[in-house]
Amino acid sequence: MPRFFALPVLFFLLLLAPFNALTQTSNQVARKFDEFGDALMTDIKARADNFAVELQNEPAAKGFIIVYHSRRDLPGISNRYAIRVKDYLVNPRGVEKERVVTVDGGEADCLAYEFWIVPPGTAPKPRYDAYQRNYTDPDAARKIDEYGYAVKNKRRRRDSVDYPTRADLLETFATELRREKRSFAYIVAYAHFSRTLLAVADEDYDVYYERRIDPPGTAVNELRLEKNALVKIYGVAPSRIRLIDGGYRKWRGLELWIVPRGEHPPIPTPNSFPPTGTRSKK
Repeated sequence: MPRFFALPVLFFLLLLAPFNALTQTSNQVARKFDEFGDALMTDIKARADNFAVELQNEPAAKGFIIVYHSRRDLPGISNRYAIRVKDYLVNPRGVEKERVVTVDGGEADCLAYEFWIVPPGTAPKPRYDAYQRNYTDPDAARKIDEYGYAVKNKRRRRDSVDYPTRADLLETFATELRREKRSFAYIVAYAHFSRTLLAVADEDYDVYYERRIDPPGTAVNELRLEKNALVKIYGVAPSRIRLIDGGYRKWRGLELWIVPRGEHPPIPTPNSFPPTGTRSKK
């Protein structure tokens, strides 16, 4: 090629390069990386490991975690399971929190996880069998979700990743409360009490136990924190929130209920009973 042609052609190719890159990006589509049903946590972590590697290979893309629940599951399970996977990707695997998006896919024929690789300007597709909850009884109290909670560790490192937050776990609950504006939010909290068998004496047959019990006020303090998140982050009116100290269970736990106006509140179901006088005090 003559030299006087080389420079114009090179200049044209340089101008065309950004256009080609833009065209390639615009032609990209979101793709489903993995899909599976209910599984053991070890299997979920193994699949999430592969997902994390793929996200590292595509730094411009985001990772979407979509979870669908069946009609037999608590509505909040989709959001909670998606958050659990994100927590694993963000903390042990070190994926940037902003690159991982959790989606409550709603109801489907069965519980299902989907991992999507989503380039900029694209979006994942919902399942063909996903649908909205159409048969909710507006006159009946219903449990939205239940899960455990941990007492905050004062020695926690300042540089530790703060995910998931209390507000993340309350997202589905807050969404349902917005839909049912005349209903009340009931939160039931249980503190921890358990007895562990240590030994049995040889001839006297005396049984020895190690007792573990949360300090007084543990459940009440957790209830206040949950209420504070609903009010300040989701804008739920304080007058709509009812708090119940449910006593003790062998594991700490929270129950989130929506109760229509005039209906009976949920009845606590403790399963562990410490000696009198150790119940959480308000």
